[in-house]
Amino acid sequence: MKTLHVLLSVLLLLPLSESNRELFTVNAPRRVHGTVGSAVVLPCYFTFPYASYTTFEITVIWKIGVFYTGTVLFNATNRAKGQGDFENMVQTNINDRYRLVGDPRIGNASVEIKEARLDDTSEYFCRVEVKRPALAPYMKENNLGTILKITGPPVILNMSTRVVNGTQFTLVCHVQGEPSPKIMWIDPQQSRLPMNASDTPVVPGPGQYQVVGELRDPKLGGNYTCVTTNTFGNSTQVIYFASLTEGRSVLKVIIGALVGSLLAIILIIIALTFWRRRKGILVFTSQRERCQPKSTNYCEVKMYHQQATPEETSTVPESPEVNGH
Repeated sequence: MKTLHVLLSVLLLLPLSESNRELFTVNAPRRVHGTVGSAVVLPCYFTFPYASYTTFEITVIWKIGVFYTGTVLFNATNRAKGQGDFENMVQTNINDRYRLVGDPRIGNASVEIKEARLDDTSEYFCRVEVKRPALAPYMKENNLGTILKITGPPVILNMSTRVVNGTQFTLVCHVQGEPSPKIMWIDPQQSRLPMNASDTPVVPGPGQYQVVGELRDPKLGGNYTCVTTNTFGNSTQVIYFASLTEGRSVLKVIIGALVGSLLAIILIIIALTFWRRRKGILVFTSQRERCQPKSTNYCEVKMYHQQATPEETSTVPESPEVNGH
């Protein structure tokens, strides 16, 4: 019995035979579905003849996009921590969105994606590496990846008004969702407008899983409602549109208010001026009154000299001399 036990121990340390190599497999479902905002599990299971051997280290790797050379999203190694105890050492976790939910010691390499988004839709590849002390590691990756499809209700990203040539107006409703949402408009009179007609087209959006609904040349002024739906739900949002007639009326009111304010200011200035003059604050004096004569004929002489020409001043007769007789 002792010899048999030693023989079995030696066999465990030998490289895997061809039959054992075939027992090392990695399997994952071809398709997985999830919804926006929820946690999604990507299952992956592997078989290995010595999976319970405690000195082995088992590394789980998840990639995206391309087999073997795809971008690594998650990388964690399960190793012995103590007697019968193991731990997962995480080396890579892009944006901290992934979590190992399977136990590699029992052949489960499944991971969870937190709060799934529409752009998580892609093909994922599960890779398992088993490292044995003093021996070459074994590794396997599923050739056919797992196609993850994320779906979710429509979300209105924004609404706006677009103006062309200053006179042509278009209401815009920008929506994201999967499957591609339908868009309908409700006018201010609560009438449902035809969907995807010539004046209500739905066109592809600027981003993935996005569409844009347009309402061209709206006739009425008031609140317009964008209603968007798909198989997972619906969403609504309101935008106010001021019609051209309403806009002109508002402009007239603004212009009238400005003109009225200007006239009121002018009247206030005129009234204030008359009030100050009446109170004697403003005094208008003539040139004669502003003269402060040193003699009785001071102002008359000054005014005469200002108005007379040089020739006239030269002919002014001299005062007659007073004789002593």
